[in-house]
Amino acid sequence: MYTQNLLKELTSEIGISGYEYDFSRTVKKILDKYCEKTIIEKSGNVKGFLTPFDKTKKTVLLEAHLDRIGLVVSEVLDNGFLKFRTMGGVDERILPASEVYVLGREVCFGVIGEIPPHIKGNSDSLNQAPKISDMLIDTGLSTEEVKKKISVGVPILLRSQFLELEDGKISSAALDNRAGMTAIFECLELIKGKTAPVNVCVAFTIGEEMGLLGARTLDFELEPDLAVIVDVTHGKTHDSKSLGTFELGTGPIICRGPNLHYEKTNKIIDLAQKTEIPFDVEVAPDNTGTNAWALQTMEMGIPCALVSIPLRYMHTTVETVCTDDIKNTARLLSEIVSGGDKIA
Repeated sequence: MYTQNLLKELTSEIGISGYEYDFSRTVKKILDKYCEKTIIEKSGNVKGFLTPFDKTKKTVLLEAHLDRIGLVVSEVLDNGFLKFRTMGGVDERILPASEVYVLGREVCFGVIGEIPPHIKGNSDSLNQAPKISDMLIDTGLSTEEVKKKISVGVPILLRSQFLELEDGKISSAALDNRAGMTAIFECLELIKGKTAPVNVCVAFTIGEEMGLLGARTLDFELEPDLAVIVDVTHGKTHDSKSLGTFELGTGPIICRGPNLHYEKTNKIIDLAQKTEIPFDVEVAPDNTGTNAWALQTMEMGIPCALVSIPLRYMHTTVETVCTDDIKNTARLLSEIVSGGDKIA
């Protein structure tokens, strides 16, 4: 139950891109259980070092972003209505009829409304995806109250439920990338009390959904010989194309491409085969869309590998993963760390 409980805890936290600092403090408290030293950088990035630095050893960095997508108030209108913009790549198709928490001076509940089809009539717009410009958040507050409690720039959390589905599957918002964070924490649980042949550094970074911001500003006290980025990738659904999607339950998805170190990635693939950890391989011929894109060119250049967890319905409030994939990703990370001197 460790995976489910930690996932539930992490997905219940806010940490919207640009508003992560409170969540960073929560993450640091969890990381304190495993690390000899932990730091919150000025940006909100959280770093941890398992043991004091040993200059005779190589260094492996495990990284996952901690921010989640959300909305932000762009205009406060009369009669309790709000205009809003997206923070990160929100799937705008899900927004009409969504429930939200507006995180103003007081937390205010609201619903997102759009012109109903009865009023639209038989216009072409009925067959088109709704635009944010046509939507408003209805808080139900009076003009006086809404302007007292809410101001422009206030973040908005999309309401969701943490649901345990059948066959070990979990549905919730923010599984991108709280699933990746959980895999790293579970890896730390697996190696707790063991002596690793490498220096192990952990980084949970802010602002990935807004352009890899935290990874671009990460301050390295140590120069990693290998950075393993843990994120999510597209899970296969009944109506999705098979190319570029992966069945839930496949295990960690190891990425290959020019954004990633060829030889070190091959070693990770060999390690997964040797330890009989189920996995699959995906290809990214250019930008992976992950923090590997930023970390590859950090400092004098950091060799990167990307390990992803299959996830359905990305950037919605019903993202869905299989807990076995998180556990097997954690197993692979622990094997990478345990054999890190041979991989890094």
